[in-house]
Amino acid sequence: MFLRSLQLQKRFFNSKALNRFVDLSPEVRNSLNNKKPIVALESTIITHGMPYPENVKTAKEVEEIVKSQGAVPATIAILDGRIKVGLSSNDLEKLGSLDPKTVSKVSRSDLAMVISSKRNGGTTVAGTMIIANSVGIRVFATGGIGGVHRGAEESFDISADLVELGKTPVTVVCSGVKSILDIPKTLEYLETQGVCVGSYNNDYFLPDFYTPRSSCQVTYDFKTPSEVANLIRVNSELKTNSGILVGVPVPAEFSADKETVNNAIQKAVKDAEIQGIKGKAVTPFILSSVARQTKGNSLSANIALIKNNAKVAAKISKELSNEEKSSPSNPVVIGASIADLCMKTESDLALNGATFKVDSKIYGGGVGRNLAEGLSKFSNETVNFISTIARDQMGDMILKTLPSNTIPIISTQTKHSTSVCSVVFDKNGDCKLVLGDMSIHNDITPEQITQNEEIISSAPIVVIDGNMKAATVQRILEICGEHNVPVFYEPTDMNVAAEPFHKLPRNLTENIKYISPNIYELEAIYKALISADSIDLPAAESDLERANALLEHVGEYFDCIILTLGAQGVMVKQRSGGESVHYPLTKELNNIVNVSGAGDSFVAGFLTGMLKGLPEEKCVAFGFYAAERALLSESPVPREYFSCDEEREQLFR
Repeated sequence: MFLRSLQLQKRFFNSKALNRFVDLSPEVRNSLNNKKPIVALESTIITHGMPYPENVKTAKEVEEIVKSQGAVPATIAILDGRIKVGLSSNDLEKLGSLDPKTVSKVSRSDLAMVISSKRNGGTTVAGTMIIANSVGIRVFATGGIGGVHRGAEESFDISADLVELGKTPVTVVCSGVKSILDIPKTLEYLETQGVCVGSYNNDYFLPDFYTPRSSCQVTYDFKTPSEVANLIRVNSELKTNSGILVGVPVPAEFSADKETVNNAIQKAVKDAEIQGIKGKAVTPFILSSVARQTKGNSLSANIALIKNNAKVAAKISKELSNEEKSSPSNPVVIGASIADLCMKTESDLALNGATFKVDSKIYGGGVGRNLAEGLSKFSNETVNFISTIARDQMGDMILKTLPSNTIPIISTQTKHSTSVCSVVFDKNGDCKLVLGDMSIHNDITPEQITQNEEIISSAPIVVIDGNMKAATVQRILEICGEHNVPVFYEPTDMNVAAEPFHKLPRNLTENIKYISPNIYELEAIYKALISADSIDLPAAESDLERANALLEHVGEYFDCIILTLGAQGVMVKQRSGGESVHYPLTKELNNIVNVSGAGDSFVAGFLTGMLKGLPEEKCVAFGFYAAERALLSESPVPREYFSCDEEREQLFR
């Protein structure tokens, strides 16, 4: 383990190597690609700074404050050895409810060890700065930074935060140095490290965390977010590679009494010495002691200043992004394009050679094509779609079915005809038989994927279906792994669902972060992932019990599994969220027209919510809404999901 940690330590700080260990949420990745305002948030305040559940409540409120200012929050932490940039609601709950004794405080020196041993960790100011800078986030909000400890002339106890500020170009918006530290010596050390330090509308006084003003003045006082944003731009152009510290005073109404706080700190410092508390344990011990002595007043000030700092940081980030433009970064869907010949009969079907009278229509189909069309229509955003068709009548028809905001990146260099599926429905709209010519799907080649590497590598998420050959999926996963792009896998059919996990190495398939199987497809994936020597699944009395058992075994392999259960709704299993959550259908439909595209529309709705950074339950609600519209439509993907803009706005509100 020690050797493994050393190897990671040498590789970790190479930006490309970092991609292997980092999971960017789709919302964060989308924001980075499109240079939208984004604010990094640390996580030791969650793991070690406040008690549960106050820590989780505060973390969620801070994220909402960042969003209210038009920026995207990117809380950073390590869960099970994976660096997470952008935490889900479940991630926050898991992180906040862990016993602090089992969670590492992660600074530069701890990163490789925590990752190699697959531990959980809250990132310190230094740790958060390293990760934020590596993924391209330039503004970071926190409570207060570490500094030079009292008595450092004997103990040499100086926070790694100060060293990191000297060599990592991230702007840290905080309420100065924690007042339990030696503030004058901290400022001297920051000057030695080449860090630009300024107060924010505070008459050149650096805040001392719990109160607006310390006794120390600084050289600069920033008046507006745009002034700080301009400083960040110039600092970047000069390539000083040093950070910037912006000291924001705690709001006056939440300021603690300075004398009371100082007395509490003095007592806490003496108690720490008496009890032999040293190193990383000192700061949380003193903060906890001060909170007890001040009867919670210091904790209230702590929460208020963090929220205020997040608000200021979001404003700075917004100003920073105003003058920066980028090429659009769009989701990418890769998969099958099929012409669906849909035949519905009012007779009872039997495979006995008889002729049945049907009502037949032709629609654009194929899981990949359906997902691209559905995501474009439901999200009202641009989607890139990579596929293969032939230069024939059916191929032309498929192109015409795509909405204007779906960009087709289609290869027509094929010896095969465009894929055609004959789908037979009974009088209830249930699919009874599918006959398909799928040969052309093998013509989505690794070479075609490589030709579109730039588009794939900049996407917030890549969605693939199960129709492609293993070599093509391998190339997709290689590109996505190298560029840290999450992959969403729609297994398509139980007969092909497990192909990637049978034929490709685990270090590639681990780039598949999200899957949306039905229970039969999940069983196939389970058999591919779990060794033959493992314990068989227990007998289950119902589909829900069976689903729970499967998700319990397979859940550790994916960030999120969205298991579709037909009339029983869906179950969602988050890697970091504990038990699976069952979402039954919200209402019963009696006038179903077609079930063939409901699953694809559900995924389109769910993906829309993911890309907007919405909570799991909202993503599911989007999915149900889209699936309902598909069930009432003759075509696999409805002509329109919303009757008017007001209907869309009401759902998205």
